[in-house]
Amino acid sequence: MSDSPFGARWWRFDFHTHTPASMDYGHGDDQEEHKKRSPREWLLDFMRAEVDCVAITDHNTGKWITRLKNEYAKMESSRPEGFRLLTLFPGVEVTVNSGLHMLAIFGPSCSESEITSLLGAVGFPADKHGTSDGCTTKSPIDVAHAIRDAGGLAIPAHADRKKGLFETIEGVTLETLLDADVLNAIEVVHPKHKPPPLYRDKDPGLPRVLGSDSHHPSNTRDKDFFGSRFTWVKMGSPSLDGLRLALLDGNPLSILRNDTEIPDPNGRPRLTIESIEVDNARYMGRGRTAIAHFSPWLSTIIGGRGTGKSTLIEMTRLGMRRDTDLPRRLQSDFREFMRTSSSRRDGGAVLESTEVRILLRKDDARYRVHWRPDGLGPVIEELTPNQDWQEAPGEVANRFPVRILSQKQVFEIANDPDVLLRLVDEAQSVNRTERQSKRDEAESDFISLKNHARALDARLSNSERLAGELADVDRQIALFEKGGNRDLLRQYQSMRRQRQVLDDRASELEANVSTLRQAVDEVEPSDFSADVFESVLDAHALMDDAARRQTSTAATLRQEADELDEFRNKWIARVAESGWDAQSKLATERYRDFVAQLADQGVDDPGAYGTLIQRQRVIRKELSALKSVRREKDDVERKAGELLRKLDEDRQNLTAARVGFLESVLKDDLHVQIEVVPYGLGPREAERDFLQALGRQDRSLESILNDSGDQGVLADLFRDAPDDCSVRGDYLAAGIRDLKSRLSRVRAGDLEEPGKKRLANHLRQMTPEQVDRFLLWWPEDALRVRYRRATADKFVSLSRGSPGQKSAAILAFLLSYGDDPIILDQPEDDLDNYLIYDLIVRQMRENKRRRQVIVATHNPNIVVNGDAEKVISMDHQAGQCLITPKGTGCLQNSKVRAEICRVMEGGRQAFETRYKRLKEEFVRA
Repeated sequence: MSDSPFGARWWRFDFHTHTPASMDYGHGDDQEEHKKRSPREWLLDFMRAEVDCVAITDHNTGKWITRLKNEYAKMESSRPEGFRLLTLFPGVEVTVNSGLHMLAIFGPSCSESEITSLLGAVGFPADKHGTSDGCTTKSPIDVAHAIRDAGGLAIPAHADRKKGLFETIEGVTLETLLDADVLNAIEVVHPKHKPPPLYRDKDPGLPRVLGSDSHHPSNTRDKDFFGSRFTWVKMGSPSLDGLRLALLDGNPLSILRNDTEIPDPNGRPRLTIESIEVDNARYMGRGRTAIAHFSPWLSTIIGGRGTGKSTLIEMTRLGMRRDTDLPRRLQSDFREFMRTSSSRRDGGAVLESTEVRILLRKDDARYRVHWRPDGLGPVIEELTPNQDWQEAPGEVANRFPVRILSQKQVFEIANDPDVLLRLVDEAQSVNRTERQSKRDEAESDFISLKNHARALDARLSNSERLAGELADVDRQIALFEKGGNRDLLRQYQSMRRQRQVLDDRASELEANVSTLRQAVDEVEPSDFSADVFESVLDAHALMDDAARRQTSTAATLRQEADELDEFRNKWIARVAESGWDAQSKLATERYRDFVAQLADQGVDDPGAYGTLIQRQRVIRKELSALKSVRREKDDVERKAGELLRKLDEDRQNLTAARVGFLESVLKDDLHVQIEVVPYGLGPREAERDFLQALGRQDRSLESILNDSGDQGVLADLFRDAPDDCSVRGDYLAAGIRDLKSRLSRVRAGDLEEPGKKRLANHLRQMTPEQVDRFLLWWPEDALRVRYRRATADKFVSLSRGSPGQKSAAILAFLLSYGDDPIILDQPEDDLDNYLIYDLIVRQMRENKRRRQVIVATHNPNIVVNGDAEKVISMDHQAGQCLITPKGTGCLQNSKVRAEICRVMEGGRQAFETRYKRLKEEFVRA
């Protein structure tokens, strides 16, 4: 079985099992039935229990080994229902002459005959095979040596039970066995069992493993059964070599018992990078695609200088769109790296045909991310249940958050507090991006409310004018309605209407007279010449008759006109002499007196009463509406005030979240401390944002902060601020609110600040909205970073550290939190071995339990003592950076170990540090 492309993983290993070849198999009432169990049924029992590796350790026999191997081979070909991959490790449980039971475990290739040969070598009687009644003629130490000489692993069985190591031998025999260093592990059934004092004093460092000691296929009357107890063993693939190395690592690095309270060690982080493929880059993937597979836990990229370790990581940065994470001073270098090269003399590592593909797993889905210099083609693809790639939406950086850090980046972070603060803000418990989004929305609402309040206030400014106008209208209307003025007006108006009717009738009579007189002229006969009818006498007579009749009618009309005219004149005289005329004249006289009074009150139009009444109604309605406007304005001001208080609280909560996050991740850190300094270190740090809040582009006014930084409103704010950060925040928060209030009053003219005339003038020139935005100002927090040197007792300021110490402190922090993948490019540069081993390696071991870690490194301690699950070896040939298969794999692979020793200075020493009992053959090429 070859190594997984993802490196080492944990395997369920049952170190102690029995088959029907053991005489006591299935002991109990149903033993005969259990003894009939077939090899296939036995194998399926373990497969159902999801065991990965089984040590076949019957009592003093290897009788079933061949049967199980043959049956498994058939099953592997046919894959029957319930089949699951299972690795068989032949072995035997030897009964030693002291009564001690000793497990001998061999590799999968071991045969039944080899087990028989071992039993013969230790003097176990042939007629007792399959039973535990007999015993070897050899001593425990001789049996252990024989097992080792045969290439197996010697493990005392159920040491804390009957016929176990702690129950059967003691004194010199036990001491000799432990001193001989021939045991590979010890099986202890009860996890809290305390071994005898001699064993504790010797402290042989043997890992405690666990096997089921199963004599039954299932849980029957509390019997030990398949899968009831097992050990997690870390290997690249199940092999004796891998098992041996895992036992050398011991608990908990490579050996974990299933009865300890641990989650599944194979649990993957939510997001992992499975592989990266680079095609046709300038120095990688030309002619053959460069493919690197990564472990879900810790992968290390090794190789000499110039072999492409950093190139592989920068290609990953390209694919994952993480170039914006780089500090400003490093972005130009990366732009040069990603520049498309068109000739040998050009810079850049990218060609027009370059393509980067990154395979990721997120939750239960798989994705593929593409990068090309021309931006064409799909960016994100998702693998469908039909195993087809389908284009998926979203932005790479947002959907697949990955942190990629070079040593230069870490150093830049160490020297730029703003960058470090941004990293703190990325933490899930702080989540500054989401907080800022909500704050921006709330600030916009606050500005809108304040603008609305001012608009309402402008409407309310008309209330005084309207109230005055209403008073005038009310007074004028009162004059109209005072005493009998209303009756007078009504009488006058009535008399006017009556006089108009009489005057109209007089005019009408006059018009009638005129009409009659005009008719007389029209009725009078016209003249004609008598010569016309000279010879026709009767026609002449007819003309005379008509003329006489016309003349008579005209005379009648003239008389009627004269009589009507005389009547009109008498009628007019009668009107003037009537009682009505006297009443009318009296009403007119009284009306003229009233008009004079109105004029004295400013009313020019005596007929304006109705208009005034209408205007009164309009004004009263407007004033009633303004009462609602005032209530609305008060409500808007209240909401704006509440929102401002909430924004202030949210700002304080941001500081508290930063403090809480750093305390949680660095609570027990022995090397670095990071403290949040609420609202900054002092006035100079707050000056820039304060000026921006005031809308000033030039340098500070003396009244804000003088050149020496000890005078001005900002100097006053910070002057007596306590250095203790636990109380500093509340002190400064109160001072900041007071400062805003005072400056608002200065602008309004309600407060004078001696010596701050220029500041007051500037405040008064600010627009109302600028003032509102000033009320939202808060100084930014600062970070105070301390670290502890090796062997030092106290923490000192990071500013006093060397470049390596600064980088180590920041790197320790970056590794202390988060569950997104983190990729590091040669983080050990400038670090001494103490910092690498005691800080970086320890952090990586802890990190990989919750997040994927990928490291390009020159330091073997990171690879070996960091317990990398996958090692990726790189080389440089013919101008191309290559991933070399022979040096790529897991640490249990001898070729990988040899490659580490070959290319990494100190590689052999790193293995010796890890495997203190490691023999030379495990590091040879």
